[in-house]
Amino acid sequence: MRLKKLLDRYMYKDTATIYRCDEAPDGPVDDYEEVMVYENIPCKLSQYGKDLNFKATDMAPEVNENLRMTCNPAYDIQPNDYIVIQHQGQEFRLNASQSFCYPTHQEISLLRIVNNREVGV
Repeated sequence: MRLKKLLDRYMYKDTATIYRCDEAPDGPVDDYEEVMVYENIPCKLSQYGKDLNFKATDMAPEVNENLRMTCNPAYDIQPNDYIVIQHQGQEFRLNASQSFCYPTHQEISLLRIVNNREVGV
């Protein structure tokens, strides 16, 4: 499809590495490990809305920020996947929700949780 090629060429300037929790092969039944599913896939990270959800906890203030990733629909990105996106010299660590697929692309809402214990996110 011609539109997919245009999106790949002109829109997807960021890269994403996707991790998924999987049962550890040698551990107990409830033991999980992160497994890399895709590495450096072309994507676009963007903001939608400007609402920041601020939640004060007994440990530290926590800010939840909603972002969106757009990429080729050929990638199987599942809810709760952990995504590390490189965007214009910045690194974002995010959790995925259900993807919304179109014939030419898919959009995934992402949640970024920031608190004062995290450095560099």
